[in-house]
Amino acid sequence: MGGRPLKPLPALAPFSYLYALGAMAKNLPFDLGLRRPRRLPVPVVSIGGLGAGGVGKTPFVLWLLGRLRERGLEVGVLARGYGREPGQELNDEGLLLARRFPGLPQVQEPDRVAGGQRLLREHPGLDLILLDDGFQHRRLARDLDLLCLDGERPFGNGLCLPAGWLREPARGRHRADLFVASSPAPLPPSAQAALRQKLRPRGTPILFAPTRPAGLVQVPGGQELGLGALKGGAFWLLAGIARPERFEALVRELGGRILGTTWLRDHARIPDALLRECVEKAEAAGGRLLLTEKDEARLGLDAGEPSGLAAAGPSEGDSNHGCPPHLYLRVEACPEEEGAELLLERISALVSEKGGAG
Repeated sequence: MGGRPLKPLPALAPFSYLYALGAMAKNLPFDLGLRRPRRLPVPVVSIGGLGAGGVGKTPFVLWLLGRLRERGLEVGVLARGYGREPGQELNDEGLLLARRFPGLPQVQEPDRVAGGQRLLREHPGLDLILLDDGFQHRRLARDLDLLCLDGERPFGNGLCLPAGWLREPARGRHRADLFVASSPAPLPPSAQAALRQKLRPRGTPILFAPTRPAGLVQVPGGQELGLGALKGGAFWLLAGIARPERFEALVRELGGRILGTTWLRDHARIPDALLRECVEKAEAAGGRLLLTEKDEARLGLDAGEPSGLAAAGPSEGDSNHGCPPHLYLRVEACPEEEGAELLLERISALVSEKGGAG
C-alpha cells in the first residue's frame, strides 16, 4: 500500500554527506567538460527540482503546457516515469497530463536520450520537448533549464537524502537558467526579498508562481462543484504526494473540517480496497472522501484500467472508473504575468531558431 510519505531523518546526516559526494562525482565530468550531453534536433526545455518532490513542479508543467499549446506549438513530454507501475506506460503525473491534454505525445523512459529519440520518431512534427524532472539528468542537452523551488524553504533543511530532501547540494542551483518559486499563496515582497538573498542568483531571474485551488470535482460523473462546497464540509483526506500537509492546510483554509487522513508515499498506487476503506471511514463519520487530482488520476491501476484513463478526456476519465463516490481538488499554478510572458517569448524564440513553429 505504499507506506507513509518519507520524511527527512536528521540522524542520518552522515549518509547524506555520502549521497552529496556521489551527486557531485556524477556532475563533475559534465562540469569539467569531460562528458558532453547528447543533443536532439528540437529544443529541449527541462523542468526539474533540487528536492525530492513537493516544489510545485506538476502544476507549473500543466500551466506551461497549456500556454505553449495556445501559441500553436506542438509539444511532447519526456520523463523518467518514477513510480510507474510494471506494465504501464505512464506514472501518475503522466496520467494527469494525459487527462488534461488528451492525445499529448509522451514517453517515459529512464534513458532520456533514447526516450527523446523515440518521442521524435513517433511524433516527427514536434516543435519542442519538455523534459520533466530533468535537472539531474545531464546526459540529455537542454536549451533552457528551469529549476522549481519551494519559495518558502528552497533548500529544506539544507541536507541531501536521506537526512534531508535534496537530490544534490544546493550549489547545483547555479546551473539553472530560471528559478520558478512556488508557494501555497503569493509571497509578500519581504519574503520575495528573503528568497533572493538565499538563492544569490547571480543574475538568474526568478519567476514567482504561487498555486491556488482551481476546482472541486465529483466522481463519478465529473461534475464541477464550486470551491464553496468545501466550506463547512467534513472530509477524510487520502493522498500519495510529497507534501500532504499542504493539501491538508489548503482544505482547512477553504473551510473544510478534517475527519482523518491516510497518507502514502509520493507516487504510491492506491489499491481499490484502500480507496473503499477510506470512503467507508468518511461516510461513517458523516463526511466524504477527498483526494488530490494527481492521486485521482491513477485510480484504477489496481484493476488494470489506466491505459483507458490515459486516453480519456476529463469527463470520460472521471465517470468510467467504477469507483465509489468521492471528490478531488484541482490546483493550478499562477505565475506572475510579466515574468511568464518573458519565459514564453524565450521558448518561442528557441523554437524559431531551430526552424519550428512560432
